Amino acid sequence: MLLIVFLLLSCDEQKSNFYPELTFASVPEEGVLPYFKGDVMDPYWQEDGKNLPQDLKKIPDFTLRTHENKEFNLYHLKDKYTLVTFFYAKCNGICPLITRNILNFLPKIDNQTDVQVISISVNPEIDTVDELKKFRGLYKITRNNWTFLTGSKDTIYDMARKQFGADVKVIKGQSDLNDFVHTENVYLLDKNNYLRGMYRAKGPGDLERLLIELKTLKEEDSAKNRKG
Repeated sequence: MLLIVFLLLSCDEQKSNFYPELTFASVPEEGVLPYFKGDVMDPYWQEDGKNLPQDLKKIPDFTLRTHENKEFNLYHLKDKYTLVTFFYAKCNGICPLITRNILNFLPKIDNQTDVQVISISVNPEIDTVDELKKFRGLYKITRNNWTFLTGSKDTIYDMARKQFGADVKVIKGQSDLNDFVHTENVYLLDKNNYLRGMYRAKGPGDLERLLIELKTLKEEDSAKNRKG
């Protein structure tokens, strides 16, 4: 009897009686990658005819330095799908494994000139331009579509924490390296700099999902372009 009554409730009644803590509802759309919002990276699919919310995860304006000591900013993300990782050169934990997995992954996108990788140091005070060069040399990284970045600690930490959730351990009131335990994730940005996917790089399995979802994102963009 209770089951029958529940099924007869209207959608409005169900919404008013369940999950009052929810601030939005988003319906997955086949063939479309989600955006992300909130502290817990809630997935969000854009509603037809509506503008995107202002609080979606999106890389902010920034200026950093590359391993070639060149300025790197939002301009360098233009018309690119960008994969983002966080690391530091002296890391003896997950960084070497992630680096090797990405090295093995990159040949699979050799023909995709609109895809790039950026690796941002979370220890920029130690990871100078010279240290980034040494790191690339250590792993024999010669690809032009993989850029290593360093720069302002405040800029990097703010970006990593607020837009990527890349800090997996926060100790309030501290800002040294011990306060930042970086994630193993690779993050996928679309051509408008929005976060569209997160993938574990510690093993190769999730990078295969990245390859599939990168194709999905490109097909989604192509469909939008055809619609005008």
